[in-house]
Amino acid sequence: LGKMSMIKAVVYSSFIFNFLLIIGSNSKKKQGSACPFCCYPTENIIFQNDNIKVFNDRTPKATVHYLVCPKIHIESIKTLEPSDLPVLIEMKNVANQIVAEKFPNQKYRLGFHVPPFYSVKHLHLHLLVEPFYKFKKSKYTPYFGGLWYKDIDTVINELHDKAV
Repeated sequence: LGKMSMIKAVVYSSFIFNFLLIIGSNSKKKQGSACPFCCYPTENIIFQNDNIKVFNDRTPKATVHYLVCPKIHIESIKTLEPSDLPVLIEMKNVANQIVAEKFPNQKYRLGFHVPPFYSVKHLHLHLLVEPFYKFKKSKYTPYFGGLWYKDIDTVINELHDKAV
């Protein structure tokens, strides 16, 4: 590519990236009557308590692929507020408890897709026990500073920093 083509590519990709960020950001609602995760069938839930429910991902990308969701409807990591920190910490604790009980000594990941790179507008933590299925690992790796995926600790730290 020539110098001018590279500049155009950077400008266009920057425009597209910013457009996608605008589309995927900033709405939060506490009720989700039409949300598939708010209305998830009870018989398919593998764990739940007063605040959190866990179920299998319908299109698993690893040997074990669970979704850990708050029962309260939060749209995405972009709509989180500092007051949501306890929910995130409980999601992480539940995920770690499941791993400790069911998959001890196995490598796993905990993270979120960043809008607009997600399919259901309800906050859900991916709990993935490796190995990944063929060519799926990159979708759950925080490349480019978390452009499309962020691990749970990064999200918690960012929200904590926002609170201070």
